[in-house]
Order: sequence, then structure tokens, then C-alpha cells
Amino acid sequence: MPSAWLMALPLPHTHLEGTLLPRGFFLGLGLIYLAALAVDRLAAHWRLPVAAAVLLLGLVIPSQWLTQAQPLGPLQLETLHRVSLALLIFYAGLKTDLRRIRGMTVAGLRLGCGGVLITVVITALALLLLAPLLAVGLPPAAAVLAVCCLGATDSGAIEDLLVALGHSIRGRLSHLLQFEVAVSTVVTLLGFGLLAGVLQAHPHGDHQALHGLLAVRLMDQLGAVGLHVIAGLLAGLAVGAAAPRLIDALVRSEPMLLLVAVVLAFVAFGFGQLLGGGGLLAVFVAGVLLSNGRYRISRFEQQALGRVMHPLNTAAEITVLLLLGLLVKPAALITVLPLGLALAIVVPLARLLSVSVLLPTGRFPWPDRLVLAGCGLRAAVPLALAVAMTEELPHLRGVASTLAEPLGEQLLALLFVVVLADLLLQPLLMRSLLRFTPETSQP
Repeated sequence: MPSAWLMALPLPHTHLEGTLLPRGFFLGLGLIYLAALAVDRLAAHWRLPVAAAVLLLGLVIPSQWLTQAQPLGPLQLETLHRVSLALLIFYAGLKTDLRRIRGMTVAGLRLGCGGVLITVVITALALLLLAPLLAVGLPPAAAVLAVCCLGATDSGAIEDLLVALGHSIRGRLSHLLQFEVAVSTVVTLLGFGLLAGVLQAHPHGDHQALHGLLAVRLMDQLGAVGLHVIAGLLAGLAVGAAAPRLIDALVRSEPMLLLVAVVLAFVAFGFGQLLGGGGLLAVFVAGVLLSNGRYRISRFEQQALGRVMHPLNTAAEITVLLLLGLLVKPAALITVLPLGLALAIVVPLARLLSVSVLLPTGRFPWPDRLVLAGCGLRAAVPLALAVAMTEELPHLRGVASTLAEPLGEQLLALLFVVVLADLLLQPLLMRSLLRFTPETSQP
């Protein structure tokens, strides 16, 4: 009788009633983000970049808490990192004020294009030379794709760095850095897609056939990237051109401006994907046009758009940082620590070299160059690409199916160490540097 009574009791469901979400999902998510906000406050008190503190928070949270009820599969990870990337790139577009970078456009393009290339090439060579420090074998294709993730600098990390230091930099350098962030992000995304396609595994064949296949694949991928660029430009221009009229017609308060801006970002992304896969570029182009548009209501300009979108950008950054911290395994982290610290030294040196080579001495004296080099931080965008890199590894040339998973764990941990070490070390260097740099705000 007691057993029959117990069997009649309603048993707790593993999923939240009426949804596919595990029980406790919202409670756990809310507590994690509350912890991230608390860490944000502590990081500001300790004068550290917030990105470093959130990365460490993600590392100390046991990942089984999230995966016990429902595992984070490739589809969920892809969705999280794609949405976060779109928001980050849209915000980068909003922060690109074309009126304030007049005279700095060439310098920004040099840093955003040539700087990415120099940094990636030098870091890839260093990684290949230091590959014996990695426990598993490191195919060249995997090394190049992993290093490509480090190409983009990060606006949020730079802002956090300057807030943590309690310093400001001259206005023209600040605008140059923001423009470089936007350009380097777009260039890195396109380069990542191009390399991921070119470096894919190929059928077995002779050496001559292999070279022919690579040439064909390179042309195919260049065509695909060109299609993405055209689709992104068309979609971004279309949405950006219509946006000022829509904002003037629909927006009557600043809270509504946030909703309309997010909707326009979604429309730009979806339109770009529909035209040919250029959703991320479309989001960036639309953001640039929105921030530089003319509105009947003067307060709805670049400052208002950037201000209302800042909370969502912060949420996207926190999501990416927490996600990587949760995905990194402590055992892999310990294994790659020496190699990661070595690369964490190489990346700033490569950045300094690119700034020295690409910027003219007359317009940028050495104090300015050192500031620009020191503010070349990597954080959310490279880490979001790191998640995409692990999904591409099984398809790369030279990566055996049995090697893909352990190699992905180690490369993910490696990028984690590089980004975290630079976020922690750069403030120490910049404090002494900015002490001797004038804190003016020239336009």
C-alpha cells in the first residue's frame, strides 16, 4: 500500500513545465549573471579589466552545473556565439564616428588590415616553433586557424582598461582605436572564414593534384568571401539608409530607441544571410550608417545609440567570456600554460611591431605609438571565434578524427591563457606608460 501511494505521487520533471529548458535554468542563469556583475564591481575596485575577472569567474564555475540537466551541444554554442558576435559587431559599428576620424582613416585601415596580418603571421610562426610544448601534435592548419582568432582587437577591453587605469588618452588616438577595432573585427571574421574553407581536408591524391586542388579551393573561397562582402554591403546599406526615417517615425523615447536599434540589427543580419551569408558584415555596416545618420530629433544620434546599446553589448561580452571560461577544462589549462604565457608575450610584441611599421613617424611620435600598441587588447570577439574554431577542427587538413576533440580542448585553453595573461599584464605596463603621457582630449 505505501509503495502504491508513493507511485501515485507526481514525480519532478527534469524540464521546466511547458518548455524544453531544464529545471532551475533561469535560477542558475540569473545567479551566474549576478556573480558576473559582482565581479565587475570588484574588478573596478581592484583596477583590473572586467574581461579578465569574468573569464576567471567562468573558469571557477563548475561546468557540470550547466550540463547536468541539459548538455550544451554544438547548436546551442553556435547560437550563443553567433548572437553575441552580431551584437558586438553592431556596437562596434555604432562606435565608429566617421566625422571624428577624418584624417585618421588611412591609419585606421592600415592597423585594421595590415596590423591583423602582421600579428597573425608572427604569432602563427611562434606557435609552430613552440608546438613541441603542446601535449598533442599540432597540425599547421589548426595552428594557423587558432592564431587567426587573435586578429581582432576589442573595444570593450580597451574601455575597461582605461577605466581601470583611471586615465584617458588623447581624442584622436581614442577615435583611431575605435575605428581600428571595427576594421580589425571585420577583417578577422572574413579571414577566419577564408582560412577555414581553404584549410579543409581534401581527398587523398598525388602532390601535383593536391596543389591544383588547393588553387581551386582558394579561388572558390575567395569567391565565397566576395559574395559575403557584397551581400553584407547591400543589406547593411539598405537597412542603414532606411534606419533614420524609421527611427524618426517610430521612436518617441530613448527606451524605444533601444528596441528599434535591436530590431534593425536583427533585420540587417537576417537580410545579409538571405542575400548570401553576409549577416555579420551587414550588421556592422548598418551600425556605422545608424551612428552617422541625420535625425530630426537631435538627441537620437551616435551618442544616444551607443548609450542605449551599451548594456546589450556588455551582456554579449559577458556571455562570450563566461562561455569560454565554462568550456575550458582545467587539465588542458595546466598543460598549455607555458605555451600560452610565451604567446602572451609574442602577441603584444607583434602588435608593437605592426604599429611601428604601419604608422608614419611624423604624425605618430613614439609616446602615441606605445599607447596604441598597449591598447591592442583581445577579449570577446577572439574568444567567440575560438568557439567557432573548435567546431572547424574536425574538418581541417591534417587533423585526424581521434585528435580533433583533445586538440580542440588544448587550443581553446591556449587562447584562454593568451587573452587572460594579456588582460592582466597590459594594465601593469600601461600604468607606467600613461604616467608620462598627457591626458588631453584633443578632437
